Amino acid sequence: MFKKFFDKKASIIEETNPDNISVENVRSFFNISTRLARLICKLAVRQGIFKRKFAVECKNESCGVINVYDTIEEIPEHINCLTCEIEGLNDFSFKTSELNIVEYYQYIEDGDKKSS
Repeated sequence: MFKKFFDKKASIIEETNPDNISVENVRSFFNISTRLARLICKLAVRQGIFKRKFAVECKNESCGVINVYDTIEEIPEHINCLTCEIEGLNDFSFKTSELNIVEYYQYIEDGDKKSS
């Protein structure tokens, strides 16, 4: 019983990209509510363990992420997808309000240690 439990936890850790940790990753690992997982992520940011990031996703399904920002305030009102522009698509300039913005976290190695 415990082996299966620990194997599942090890699998979650192995599959998690430390540069792209979602609230869902934390929720799944600790088997807690989304609300509590979000709180843990915010606390990790305050402690210097995580860095909060925002990825702006392109409307064109074949494209992906246009750009990543450290704060929501940094995201411009209009944004161009260079990939779509290079591919010659007519639709490459977007209002940010029409795009999906994904919040995620980045693990900061040795982030909780204070420098002397």
